[in-house]
Amino acid sequence: MMKRLLLPVILLVLSLGFWTSSDFQEIAAGVAIFLFGMLMLEDGFKLFSGGFLENALEKATGSVPKSLGFGIFTTTIMQSSSLVSVITISFLSAGLISLLAGVGIIFGANIGTTTGA
Repeated sequence: MMKRLLLPVILLVLSLGFWTSSDFQEIAAGVAIFLFGMLMLEDGFKLFSGGFLENALEKATGSVPKSLGFGIFTTTIMQSSSLVSVITISFLSAGLISLLAGVGIIFGANIGTTTGA
């Protein structure tokens, strides 16, 4: 019973939010654009799979220490752990890296953030 009511209640709350608040509309539009961008990034990486990018990522993230170092290095160079995390999630979604390598990169990105200080 609860599951059947959950979707209509969520849709009702969302429609009321859109109707009453322009701030809610702006936030929802921003989230939608971000999610669309993530899907396009993932599709782009899928098109490039099987070539140089996949081989380079395999060499750079072949073990946990390598993926940790890769995350630290890329965050230090780019000065943005958020960007490294988003790109890592796209690599994972496209199947270019393993989950273990992705976790190592994200941990490395969090450590690499401290290099900016």
